[in-house]
Amino acid sequence: MITRLHILLTYNCSLRCKHCYVFSDQRAAGKISLSQISQILKEVRKLPGVRWIYFGGGEPFTQYPLLLKAIQRARKLDYDVGVETNGYFARTIEAGVRFLRPLALMGVKDIRISNDFLHYKNPETSPAKRALKAAKKLGLPTTLVRIAHPGIQELPGKSISLADNVLERRLMFIGRAIEFLLEGLSTSNWQEFTSCPRIDLTDPEEVFIDAYGYVQVCPGIAIGNAGEASLHEIIENFGLQSHAILRILKIKGPSGLMKDSSVHPDAEYVSPCHCCYSIRRDLIDHYPDWFAPRQVYGF
Repeated sequence: MITRLHILLTYNCSLRCKHCYVFSDQRAAGKISLSQISQILKEVRKLPGVRWIYFGGGEPFTQYPLLLKAIQRARKLDYDVGVETNGYFARTIEAGVRFLRPLALMGVKDIRISNDFLHYKNPETSPAKRALKAAKKLGLPTTLVRIAHPGIQELPGKSISLADNVLERRLMFIGRAIEFLLEGLSTSNWQEFTSCPRIDLTDPEEVFIDAYGYVQVCPGIAIGNAGEASLHEIIENFGLQSHAILRILKIKGPSGLMKDSSVHPDAEYVSPCHCCYSIRRDLIDHYPDWFAPRQVYGF
């Protein structure tokens, strides 16, 4: 059952991280409108299982006025609200407090702040670290998000003591990571990737919707477009039988998708995600409604 809806306000971002799985940077297009958000929230009301609305991107704080209005509308509907950010706005702790105080006053229940070697050269002196301190000053519930950098030993650091929760995410070898982070890593034969390690494809707990209307269960795998059909119907009617690609991934994994496609595989890949993403990128023109948006594939 879907319990969390992530609304991607924009693909634009203050950073250009080497691991970014949606190719976000300062030039990335795709900004959602307030009217789109209102329509999404109207549709979500028909999905009683959804209790959390997360606003992310890209970097949602690059659309700060829109972010505040979006939070306000979601809170008026009594949703628990979370926000995901890299904390770039906290040039000082005081600046961080100014940006985060409205979120605290509106009752945001979780701000996820990414602070690791993939986002910043030094997590201990980063804007994200200052954002964590600012959130703590305001009593704003925080989650420290950390992704391990290949080849770099992550030190525990003091950031953990500043957060209420710690979310250790595994690096997904998709998007920009394939261009910058594969060198020197061990690989496996593509035929070994017989299952999807990330999500329950039969019954996902969360979906993501972007400015283009694409409803995604995994970055770049869409189950419908809210600009063409109602969001609640897309989610309610979702099933593996109606989505050939996800059905193959569930039953056979990325290797099955490779065998069932016309793609000529590389001999080896770093991970199942690397293998799956590489196939999808090669097939994007054959399945433009399912492998979407193109932004996620670097097009």
